[in-house]
Amino acid sequence: MAAHIPKGSRDSARGEILDVCLSLAALGLGLALRMFRLATPSLRGDEAFSWMIARQDPAAILRFIWEAREPHSPLHFLWMKAWMELAGDSEFALRFHALFLTFLITPLVGRWLHALGQPRRIVRLGMILASLHPYLIWQSQDARQYGTLAFFGIAEPLALMRALRTDRRRDWVLFVLIGTLGVYYHYNLLILLALQAILVSAFWRHRLRSGVIALGGILLLSVPALVLAVHALAPYSGTAQRAPSLFEGLSQVARTFTVGSTGDGWPATLATTLWALGAFLGGARLLQISRADGLWIIAHLVTPVLVAFLVAQRRAVFAPHYMITALPFWILLTSIGMGQLMTGGRRHRAFFTVCIVGIGVGVVQSLAHHYLNPRYAKSPPMRELVEALDQAAKPRDYALITFPDPTFSYYHQDGIPWGMLPTSQPFRREETMAALERLAQQYDHIWLIPVHLPMWPGSEEVERWLRLHAELLEERAFGPLRLLAFRPAPRALATMQRVEARWTDGVELVAFRITPEGEISPGGVLRISTAWRRWETVREEHSVFMHLLDEEGQLVAQDDHPVGRGLYPSIAWSEGEVIFERFEIRMPGGIAPGRYRLVIGRYNWETLVRIPIGSSDHLELEWIEVRP
Repeated sequence: MAAHIPKGSRDSARGEILDVCLSLAALGLGLALRMFRLATPSLRGDEAFSWMIARQDPAAILRFIWEAREPHSPLHFLWMKAWMELAGDSEFALRFHALFLTFLITPLVGRWLHALGQPRRIVRLGMILASLHPYLIWQSQDARQYGTLAFFGIAEPLALMRALRTDRRRDWVLFVLIGTLGVYYHYNLLILLALQAILVSAFWRHRLRSGVIALGGILLLSVPALVLAVHALAPYSGTAQRAPSLFEGLSQVARTFTVGSTGDGWPATLATTLWALGAFLGGARLLQISRADGLWIIAHLVTPVLVAFLVAQRRAVFAPHYMITALPFWILLTSIGMGQLMTGGRRHRAFFTVCIVGIGVGVVQSLAHHYLNPRYAKSPPMRELVEALDQAAKPRDYALITFPDPTFSYYHQDGIPWGMLPTSQPFRREETMAALERLAQQYDHIWLIPVHLPMWPGSEEVERWLRLHAELLEERAFGPLRLLAFRPAPRALATMQRVEARWTDGVELVAFRITPEGEISPGGVLRISTAWRRWETVREEHSVFMHLLDEEGQLVAQDDHPVGRGLYPSIAWSEGEVIFERFEIRMPGGIAPGRYRLVIGRYNWETLVRIPIGSSDHLELEWIEVRP
């Protein structure tokens, strides 16, 4: 006869099975979201920078960190180095090395809530919020160290809390190990260690001796990291932004900690407001249950944000990823607050439903932006740009970038020769222009990837020089990036149609090229490359007209502007200097088929009086055939 199992025991067993299934589902969903499209976006600059450092040998990595005063701890680069040796350096591999520890934040949130005595449904809720969190997913799919820093931000305090409660040697050893690794991974963990020394003194005096020994052990083991931190951070001025007002700063952090950097509009505002309400309720509830636990969690949330805000008064370091150790505690407090509504009466449960729906709208919008909307892409499509460059470039071509972007060197490892101008800062104009002259003499084509940022002056002048002194063949956009193909003057003049056309103002047209040649369809674009120089002293700057005329001489389309577009007037040209200018004429959609004349001339842009060229006021370049 089968033994009788009480109904309460059966319900309890079913509840535990359901709890395990839901927890596994939350973990599975979180892992799937972190793996989804992991390698789709191109690496961003900071990711490629980590790759560039990590591909060196360990001694060179440490030497670089010291000599460059790199503000990030060495363990990130050394760990990436070891991982690359094992798994390679594809986008997937580089990002996966950070994904795993960041993914572990989800079960650690559940572990924290369990340690705080929360019921199973609140534990599950916390794990679901962590698994779906847009900013954690964004950081999980990034090869930098901030997602892993968030892992240390929740794992280290949890290890300390466990050691304080059990006072077992193995738990203290685990805390020392995690704390030491955390300091070597990112100096930010020192903020938590200082905070925890205060909290242990205030609320765990009966464990003060053990706590002091453990914290002292971490500091002793971290002496090399402390030396590196002082050496690197003393002169560090930051790369983020100076602190906004306190309210603006808190609003920015709260939004990022709720919907990440890809949420916006009313869904983000609604989700942030409701999440903040949940965190407030959770903090109040936790203080009511246990003042020590409540202050512990709240302090771990507030302190990193407050320290970053205060430091940012003098240095540009105010950015949510610098405070990411606080993010897991934002999730903990909101889980507890929402859990209180979930376990309350009918009105509380109804409001809980409203809150979850509101937060869900913001989360879904943010994730959709992250995965599907190029406007919110974490990085510009450098991979696609380099693929296009590699397909079009020839052996005697050269690639030129104008900003030290390590993503280009990551994707362009086996292509044509390349370099960077300006090579360094401060910008040396004469040196840069001389380098461009040498490149123009040496290569058939120069492929330019211009990136103009205030922190790297001179890049605009590189593009300007090429536009003026080389024939622009094409310009393609890849999101915010551009790829320009130039044919330097020696090769361009050798292949263009030569002409001797001197205007009386001292300027002459020496060559031109029309693309496409001879025929074009309605709606097409006629591109005319022109090469100019002065043949005598120029006293006044004039504009150039490029007109398409029908057989009766009526204007059909045009492109008028001065050579150099006003940035380099002809009165400033040097003797013998050849200047290139490109004109574009778009065929009207309703243009009738037939033959059209393309003519060029110069005129005074104020009076519209044309400058004579021989006995005429214009030069006929070519007949253009418009096909149906």
